Amino acid sequence: MKSLLRLDPFRTMRTWDPFDDLRTMQSEMDRLFNRFLGAERAGEGEHFSLWLPSIESYNKEGKLFIKAELPGVDAKDLDLSITGRELVIKGERKAEKDEKEKNYSYREISYGSFERRFLLPEGVKTEELKAKFNNGILEITVPVPVVQKAKKIEIETKEPKQIEAEVKKAA
Repeated sequence: MKSLLRLDPFRTMRTWDPFDDLRTMQSEMDRLFNRFLGAERAGEGEHFSLWLPSIESYNKEGKLFIKAELPGVDAKDLDLSITGRELVIKGERKAEKDEKEKNYSYREISYGSFERRFLLPEGVKTEELKAKFNNGILEITVPVPVVQKAKKIEIETKEPKQIEAEVKKAA
């Protein structure tokens, strides 16, 4: 069976897995329904909702930057790890102890654990990865290898009359 390749968000090629798209779609649908329905899970008598921090990533000056917006998360409640090319950010936003005693009329702030995973580009030097946490923003930087620019290759074409002439010459 032929192996199909696809580009991931960091523009590296990897083998296409048809179930990746289904897993992504299910994850997004779960997130949408949880947000829409206000899905909650109880934990130790406190209010918890499912949430994922907002992320942005970009390349600049030969480095990959990943920023995670983590308001209300303490640095000691964050865990950053790398396995192979996969970067994992885990953490928890904890509710205040006296919060369960309050009578809310409206509530949108979510608490609980989260986990985000990212596939780093091929050839990244993970030993040079750096992370800073300041004012609720986790900023991760890692040098990325220089990717050679695409080279345009000219395609030789011949008119039908040229082909006929060459065939007659060869005969």
